Amino acid sequence: MSKSQAIDIYLSNMEIVKSRLRYSEGQLNVFKKAKNYMLLENAILHTRKALECIAYASIAPNKKAYAKFRSEAGTPADFRKDYHGGKILKQLEKINKEFYPLPLMVPKLMEPKKWHYDRLNGGYLTKNQFIKFYDRLGKYLHADNPWDNDKGYLNLAKDLPDYFSKIKALLQTHATFVQDAKSRYAFIINMGSEKKTVSVVTGIAEGEFNVRT
Repeated sequence: MSKSQAIDIYLSNMEIVKSRLRYSEGQLNVFKKAKNYMLLENAILHTRKALECIAYASIAPNKKAYAKFRSEAGTPADFRKDYHGGKILKQLEKINKEFYPLPLMVPKLMEPKKWHYDRLNGGYLTKNQFIKFYDRLGKYLHADNPWDNDKGYLNLAKDLPDYFSKIKALLQTHATFVQDAKSRYAFIINMGSEKKTVSVVTGIAEGEFNVRT
């Protein structure tokens, strides 16, 4: 996959994330008034799919290494069949420790054509929170067993706005990094707004680089 193809897939998935989160927020707001639990389930489903799109986007710039890793696993698998967001993140970390979106502040113009991005210090969805949240949402994707305990719908409904904020903080301006034998570069993504599309700036390193965490 070429760099331009990886960018196209990344940006496309980020647009889908925006759309699904916007839909989920709308469904949650209507649920709070109507108390129709199908509306809440809609919000849950599309939030989980938004997380999956983040995972798919993260595969794009690492596709070759990820495909090879999956095909050579103890139980060989076709990466094109992967769908579980949490598992994808755990697998990606084994081939690229810096794959997860790195949230950034609004850039500062230091001098003509030179911009500096400070890191966002907190308030975003961490990798561990992503995995736990993704798993938490999973139990709401099935009909309720009438002999089991309440799943905690109202507690989740209460927590969702905070998760929406954390996902947006993670992605609004973020970087993702690729560093292998042939490619050393970064995508810096701006999610835009409801009316402005997602955009990207590509940074290329002449040699190895370190992402200090």
